[in-house]
Amino acid sequence: MAGFHGRQGFHRRHAHRQWGPPPSPPHYGGFSGYALPPPYLSTIYQPGWSYGPPQPMPPAPSPPPSTPRLGTEIVTLLLRTQIEYYFSEDNLARNVHLKMQMDEEGWVSVHTIASFPRVKRLTNDVVLILRSLQPSPTVEVEDGKMRRRGTWKKWLIRR
Repeated sequence: MAGFHGRQGFHRRHAHRQWGPPPSPPHYGGFSGYALPPPYLSTIYQPGWSYGPPQPMPPAPSPPPSTPRLGTEIVTLLLRTQIEYYFSEDNLARNVHLKMQMDEEGWVSVHTIASFPRVKRLTNDVVLILRSLQPSPTVEVEDGKMRRRGTWKKWLIRR
């Protein structure tokens, strides 16, 4: 058996002896070295056809900037969950940036929260942000501002 080396099996060097030479590429006809295009290309391009000038594509409709890609109910839930995390005890214990944004009564502007990357990915509609926080047990909303409900004084930074 040519190419067989006991326990090692067939040696790669002798593999062509077992299965023959590699297949040659397909030949589509032609003469004296000139190859014709493959048959599947004949439906795409025909010499001599007039294609005319390129036509401009119509512009794609763009959605309004405040329209969320997800459903409004899902975006509302995601916004409330994210902002409740921002005002959670665990986050406020570490998040100096958010505490620096609070005024003397603990309020933070909705525009400040809307500029946070995770909120910005969901929406840029401040009305939707404020509406999503209405049923929140953690965050209270008033006049375009929000703060932690109940224990907001604990998180103020003395200036």
